[in-house]
Amino acid sequence: MMDIRKTRTCERCKNVVLLDQVRLYPKGENKNFLVCTGCCEELKKASAGQLPETKVAKVTVPSSYVKYNCSRCNYVFKADSSKAGLMYNLNCPYCGKADRLEHVRSKPAVTPNPTQKLSPFSERKL
Repeated sequence: MMDIRKTRTCERCKNVVLLDQVRLYPKGENKNFLVCTGCCEELKKASAGQLPETKVAKVTVPSSYVKYNCSRCNYVFKADSSKAGLMYNLNCPYCGKADRLEHVRSKPAVTPNPTQKLSPFSERKL
């Protein structure tokens, strides 16, 4: 698992990158961009007049939400498993603790027996 203190978000492409791949690019006289190495190279080429002809699309990881249950306060919530641990520490949003978090397994949908006849006028015994 990656330590979140050693990652930063690129201000240009919004990707989370390791701290050793972060560069400061001058935005103005007093401000700097916090960008990844790929964006830094593109900005350097753009400022020199050598714009790249083709744009490379950034691949993003699709969100995959997982249900969690905090057994301390019995609160059920969803969290994005692709971002948990990278962009934020996984804690219960209700009590703020992380020591009793459990995955909640989804129950399979119950399908009626196809041979069983379900009708609103079925025989009822009183």
